[in-house]
Amino acid sequence: MAADDRVGAGQRRVLTRESPTATLTRLQSGVGTLIVDAAISAEVGDVTLGCAYELTTGETSTVQVVATGAGSTAGQPVGTSGAAPVGRPVGPAGSRRPVLVAGHDRFERVSVDLRQCRRLSRMVCFVHSRSRQAITWGGSLIVSTIGGTRVEVPLDGRTPGAVAVPLSIYQVDGELVLRCETQGVPGTVRDSCRAFGFDRISWLDDRTPID
Repeated sequence: MAADDRVGAGQRRVLTRESPTATLTRLQSGVGTLIVDAAISAEVGDVTLGCAYELTTGETSTVQVVATGAGSTAGQPVGTSGAAPVGRPVGPAGSRRPVLVAGHDRFERVSVDLRQCRRLSRMVCFVHSRSRQAITWGGSLIVSTIGGTRVEVPLDGRTPGAVAVPLSIYQVDGELVLRCETQGVPGTVRDSCRAFGFDRISWLDDRTPID
């Protein structure tokens, strides 16, 4: 790991093909909440955020933000459109203290409870079209943690498609390593998860796992 992979407190780093990784310190990886926001305009398309995860216990599945009818918040704030992105809100499923939570603030987001950082082995973040239409990608994933540290992964210039996998996160001895993923994966959410080694997830359909 190169010294310049580190992201200092309050610093902003943009991950690119030429500079694809950033490593958070144990403090940044272990205090508070790691937030991944999908800063994507509605003009890009009907895009939603999710992630596949694997815990150190071997549990693996996905959490996703899924739009439902207005007023059905399931404990999550209602978005400005009136739809409530809920659906598969926690990981692992049924946990009273979830490691990951999918929800909505200004943008759709996945939050990681850093008190449980060492329970997380790895995760990949994906964005996909609800209507399964090819998207010309724009916007960014924005990762933020303690002390104002911010890491961005731009979506511009990626191969158009129904699914993109811009970011992976690995836990290495209590530190989180963020990587910009640039290889396009054609197909569905299920195809993308399998391409990144999440082959122990059983699927109800091409985007819904069976827990």
